[in-house]
Amino acid sequence: MKILSTIALITLSMICFSQNVEFTKTNFPEQKKAFRFAKKCIKKGDAYFYGAERGYNEALLFYLDANEVNPNNALLNYKIAVCYLNTLEKYKAYPYARKAGDLNASIARDYYYVLGMAAQQKLKFDEAILAYDQFEAIISHPDTLKMVAKRIEECNNGKQFVLKVEYEVENVGDVINTTYAEYVPLIRADETILIYTSRRPADETKKRTKRQISNFDYDYYENIYKSNRIETNKWGTPSRIPAPINKPKKHSASVSLSLDGSILYLYHSINKGDIYFSKKEGESWSEPKELPGKVNTKKYTESHITVSFDGKTAYLVSDRPGGLGGKDIWRSELQSDQTWSEPVNLGPTINTPYDEDGPFLHPDGKTLYFSSKGHNTMGGYDIFETEFKDGQWTTPINMGYPINSPDDDVYFVLTADGKNAYLSSVKENGYGRQDIYCIRPFEKKVFKDFQMVLFKGILKDKETDALVKGIVNITDNSSGQEMFESEVQPTEEGFLVSLPSGKNYGIAVESEGYLFYSENFDLKLPEGFKLVEKVIYLEKVKAGVKLTLNNVFFDFDKHHLKSESESELNRAIELLNKYPGIKIEIAGHTDNIGEDAYNQKLSERRANSVKEYLIKAGFPESRIIRVVGYGESKPIDPSDSKEARAKNRRVEFILAE
Repeated sequence: MKILSTIALITLSMICFSQNVEFTKTNFPEQKKAFRFAKKCIKKGDAYFYGAERGYNEALLFYLDANEVNPNNALLNYKIAVCYLNTLEKYKAYPYARKAGDLNASIARDYYYVLGMAAQQKLKFDEAILAYDQFEAIISHPDTLKMVAKRIEECNNGKQFVLKVEYEVENVGDVINTTYAEYVPLIRADETILIYTSRRPADETKKRTKRQISNFDYDYYENIYKSNRIETNKWGTPSRIPAPINKPKKHSASVSLSLDGSILYLYHSINKGDIYFSKKEGESWSEPKELPGKVNTKKYTESHITVSFDGKTAYLVSDRPGGLGGKDIWRSELQSDQTWSEPVNLGPTINTPYDEDGPFLHPDGKTLYFSSKGHNTMGGYDIFETEFKDGQWTTPINMGYPINSPDDDVYFVLTADGKNAYLSSVKENGYGRQDIYCIRPFEKKVFKDFQMVLFKGILKDKETDALVKGIVNITDNSSGQEMFESEVQPTEEGFLVSLPSGKNYGIAVESEGYLFYSENFDLKLPEGFKLVEKVIYLEKVKAGVKLTLNNVFFDFDKHHLKSESESELNRAIELLNKYPGIKIEIAGHTDNIGEDAYNQKLSERRANSVKEYLIKAGFPESRIIRVVGYGESKPIDPSDSKEARAKNRRVEFILAE
């Protein structure tokens, strides 16, 4: 709201700049209209300032208008400073707090505490400490003294942090950020998708009305937005995710995203705050459901969660009993019945008597980032890093300035390769109340020696190149352990999975109407992070196509099937049983090591071993029209590398009618 154009800014010539001017008629003898307007604004502002628990944003709208009429009122300047310190724009409080003291430092008993907080936000740490000392001299309550001591400690920490700038924090720009608040950036592990929460109006063409804002804090409802990366370090125009994620006149806040971007975790203000989840179904999302098990409570607040890359361990934020104070970080494990266990507190190494929030577990599975108001902060929430070593978490390290500031710095996430980090923060050069920032490059010592493979794949029709829906299964061939299974939607996002390096894996893909696809691959120990990308082409079930069994294994120079081959052959039998009219030719192949004639015989024996397994498993012998060995005569890859020879050692089913 603005004063009508007929009401000009009042500057009274008889009033000195440093003189406190009360809102009385005698001080405004010739500005009656402006005086009445200002008094009305103050009355409305006071209704929110004193009468609403979170009415500071609304009170500011009225107080600032009144301040245009009379900028030299100590109490009004004090109230404006207090309002700003209770909003996301705390850094704006300082000039008003400073001016209130210049006009009348005794305007409020806690004036010097307000000035200290305002100066702290502007990195004026020495001035803040002096103000806190002045406030400390007139108080005696133990809790208040403890609070002031904490503020002074934060300022001393801040003085050290600002001396060493390790990172350059960059605003991601006005494609993502607006004049409203944007926060909780969520990144798919390969940095192709950004999901975040915003408090912008759902329809920016409409004027701000009470129907559009929340009664909780008089701001627009939270909504979740998504943006796709269109090129390196550049994001596309975001879109508001439709229902059932976002719903009219309800808060929808994102808190976490699975490594592959297929599961979105959300906060809902139910039972004082619970964690829900939604699964991606093509381009849509499922109706959010409460996490099963004991993560959520009815009497306490669960506000945030991060889940390990394998989906089996969760770190959550809760103020439930048994913690160290306020909100703590807890750990829960996924049980065999797919419910979450009773959470266990992470203990005093991580948690403090103050609040902790926003945990993020990196895909390496051992590095945890979180925000805390305790430890050695420089004010508000600071972001910390800890690593799980020798069965325990290391002492958290403050990420320093400018990642951290005297304001709240929360919701730090990191790409799988450890190169780019994202966080939400309030900074003076931002676009709005809270913005999303990026650190490029983010080179942290802990990520120079970690070893991780991120396997990314999409499914396509071999003939048409069209995207295909299918079920992908990845197994550790040495142990038989299932590492990943998911229904993959026909999108360019495909699937994404983190795999331990140095092992041999089998990947199997099934899709209705297509031959199943299988392949085994070795993930050799990489130096640090390695991204493996693959397009998997599927063939329709029809006569003449080849079904290559890449996960059928034999010992060197032997023809007896190894036990690791059984799951692949059973899968082939299951597929063929769906098409009883299809018959097969079994073809064996070897690599080029050894004599041609010997390889020919070896490939025949191996093909016959497969035939024997099929018949023992109940597959009709009448549907096997031929068993043949081709030796080394039909290589897939004619090169002489170790990898090529592995591809060429194979068994194929050639389909016939």
